[in-house]
This record gives sequence, C-alpha cells and structure tokens, in this order.
Amino acid sequence: MDKLANMKAFVAVANTSSFVRAGQKLQLATSVVSKRVKDLEEHLGSLLLQRTTRQVSLTDVGYGYLEQAQRVLAELDELEESIRCQSQRAVGQIKIAAPLSFTVGKLGPIFSAFLKAYPEVKIKTFLSDKKIDLVAEGYDLAIRIGNLSDSSLISKRIASTRRLVCASPKYLAEHGAPAKPADLYQHECLIYSGVRDGKSWPFKVEGKTIYQPVEGRFDSDNGDLLCEAAIAGCGITMLPSFIIEKAINRGDLTTVLQDYEEPNFDVYVLYPNRRHMSNRIRLLIDFLEEHLKEKTNLVGM
Repeated sequence: MDKLANMKAFVAVANTSSFVRAGQKLQLATSVVSKRVKDLEEHLGSLLLQRTTRQVSLTDVGYGYLEQAQRVLAELDELEESIRCQSQRAVGQIKIAAPLSFTVGKLGPIFSAFLKAYPEVKIKTFLSDKKIDLVAEGYDLAIRIGNLSDSSLISKRIASTRRLVCASPKYLAEHGAPAKPADLYQHECLIYSGVRDGKSWPFKVEGKTIYQPVEGRFDSDNGDLLCEAAIAGCGITMLPSFIIEKAINRGDLTTVLQDYEEPNFDVYVLYPNRRHMSNRIRLLIDFLEEHLKEKTNLVGM
C-alpha cells in the first residue's frame, strides 16, 4: 500500500467534497481515488468519510486526520522544495526593504560580496527607517531591528547590536551626566522615532526592564541625524551602536548610564513565506547571517 498516495487522495476528496473532482485534480480515475481512500480507511481501521449518493462529508475522525495529513504533506512539499533549491542556480532580482543607517554602515559590503558570488542575481533596495507592507508592495524580504510587532511574516534573527545612551562631552559638562534613568527627566533628549520605544527608553534596573519616559524638542526617524545633533551638544540620545560607534571612538560622544544598559537589540530578516522561496533568497538570508556574525563590532564597541 502506498500510504502517501492514499493520504493525498483522501485530502483531495476532503477538500473538494467529491471523488470525481478529486480525481480531476489528481489526474486519476474516480475509481482509483475511491480505492485509495478505502485502502487508507482499512489500514487505519476507521471511517474517514461519510458517503451518500449526493455528497461526501468528513467523519469526526476524518476531521482530525485531515488536519494532520495536510500538515505532513505541507512539510514534505517544503522539504522537497528545499532539496530542489539546493541544486538550482541563483538567478533573478531580490527586492529588499532595510533601515538606511544600518544598510549603509553594515550591509553595503555584504551585498557587494553576494553580487560577486552570484553574478546572475540583482539586488534592489528601498532604504528607510519606516516600516512597510512587504506583501502589498512586492518586497521579497526586509531587515528590521528591535522588537517586532505581531505579524504574519516569517522572522529570523541574524545578528544583534546594542543601544547606548550618549551625549557630547560639552553637553555633559554644561548639564551634568544622569546617574540613573529617572534623571533623564531633567535633560533634553533626542528621540529616535524609528523604534517603537523611542519615547520610553528601556533600561535594566535590579534585574528588571523598566521604560523611562523621555522628552525633547528633536524627534526623528533617522539615527544619523540624531547622532549629529548629539555631537553638536543638543541633548542626550539612545541609538544603536552601529550608528554612534565612530563618534564614540573619536571622542565626539560619551556614553552614560552604562550600568543600566538593556540587553542586546536584535536584528531580523523578515519574509512573507518560507514555502516556495526561491533559491536566491534562501542564499541571501544565509549569506547575511554568516557575514554579520563575522562583524563582531556589530554587537560591541
């Protein structure tokens, strides 16, 4: 008995409510579909379908079996697609949405290396800190940083970074350095609206995460702009390390509240569906993960 063929026949009948339509879908004679379902029921020792001269319907056992059978067949399809993709060439365009600062600072060399490794692939990027609808706008994948909102998209963590609170030495000399998160209430804060918690900065206090509300006259969704404002002495800001690391290394910015630093800020790649994913996209996701791990300064300073 071919269990897989019998299972496919049953699922086709269950989804079409007809042996005739199931046969048409599978390109099999109705009698063959009927025999396969009957063989499956005999093997399981349970009736899966109620048959009358007018209709076909699922039994209670059939409902339960259908759900599991569909899952098994979907996983098998995914496995076969994955194996096929391993032997396919990487060809075609990949449309990517990604944050401006992170892409310019960290992804440019990686994209260049990927294009050299796969000469038949094209990359088209949309660089913005704003969130977009991947499916509606036809993007293959997106790079997102920080906590993800609930979504139907598939996400994969590919790296992590840190968010640091910093200000210019001049600002700190004039206004003093905050000793604890609550002291930020007395300071002019430069707010990064590119993240969900831009106006309530997360800190670790006695092992727990607290969110400190902050206020300021400069609010932007671009981290590079806020970095320049901080260097100019306009206030205190909290930004990812990949944006401010050069300024800190030059001495243009000084970190504060290090003892309250939150855990690492994760970097994700998001894509609509892992099933039927093209080989070029699978390869790029793996390429990003591998090369970002090599950039140890992505996490630390």
